[in-house]
Amino acid sequence: MTVERIFGLAASVALSLVALAGCGSDSGSEREVVGLRAETALPARMASVVVDGCVLDTWSRSTLASAGAKRVLRGGEVIMLCLVPRADGTVGPRDQSSRAALAALTEELKRDGYRVHFGIAFTDESGQRYDGAQTQAFLRDPAWRQRVKETLPLVIEPADGVEIDLQSLSNDARPFVTALVAELAEVVRPTRRLGVFVPPSVTVPSDLPGGDAFSRRELAPLVDRMRIMTLDYSERDPGPTIDPGWAVDAVRLAKDDFPNVDVSYPLYGTDFGPRGRRPVVYHDAIAISTIARAPIERGPTGAPFLRYRAFGGESHELWFDDAESTARALGAWSSDVLPLDVGVLFYGLGAEDPALFERLAARMR
Repeated sequence: MTVERIFGLAASVALSLVALAGCGSDSGSEREVVGLRAETALPARMASVVVDGCVLDTWSRSTLASAGAKRVLRGGEVIMLCLVPRADGTVGPRDQSSRAALAALTEELKRDGYRVHFGIAFTDESGQRYDGAQTQAFLRDPAWRQRVKETLPLVIEPADGVEIDLQSLSNDARPFVTALVAELAEVVRPTRRLGVFVPPSVTVPSDLPGGDAFSRRELAPLVDRMRIMTLDYSERDPGPTIDPGWAVDAVRLAKDDFPNVDVSYPLYGTDFGPRGRRPVVYHDAIAISTIARAPIERGPTGAPFLRYRAFGGESHELWFDDAESTARALGAWSSDVLPLDVGVLFYGLGAEDPALFERLAARMR
């Protein structure tokens, strides 16, 4: 299960879509139809949010400062995926100016009432993720892991906790994943909390490539929370980014091994085209709908989608989430479906429907 980095803003998309060709009803009236309709009260859960990087733009910072976001995310963490383990095992950022800026942002978020965790994302200097083979080679090397352990404390000084985000591993990485988590737990806990991002397996053995690289039972005594990455449900064929029923199955299985788990919910969408798929933000979807005059429909899970033709007449299908589809899923996860101690991890701050947190806050018990 791969979570792609989220790029793009609606403004840049709008400028690049002048060649779009499509037909359909005016999407302005369609968007009125797809507003938040369900009125069921939402169960109160601890919620956290993932930021892909070390920096919050003014839009995202304003979102976190809003009353709606503070209510929805109360008791949870802002997780910034900004720590980078390098080829020599040192963990960055290490330059003083970057660490000072990160510390200042962390303190600002704490003043707003958030706990802040730094996530270790296995990316190279260009920001691209290492492939699974490279990550696995690092993990296999005890000297490399020791260097990570030695250099991590300096960069996490401002944080309340650390999250480990490992992706694209093969099953035989299992002992090295457990070894890394155990070694980092020695320098993170108990003064800070330690979390790990875990694949959303629904069977034992895992139904996912590399899903058994993570032994939940071995990791359980080493961490404070497991984030079940119920994202990218539709990886090849067009479809929703999450299926709420599938997410429940994955979380229930994980909870058999460890009590403190989160179900993940994507704030980004996915555009499926003949050249592959790409992550999109909410504003991308609305801009494409408007310019291509492509009506917004809803799939079986309530997720909105649209079909359009892009450059050269290429056919695309774009799926995303909005305030209504997110509220439907959270409402469906009632206490008899998922215990209330299951948290929610919103992934991809900045990609969401701008109305999301205010709408969710208004619906919370």
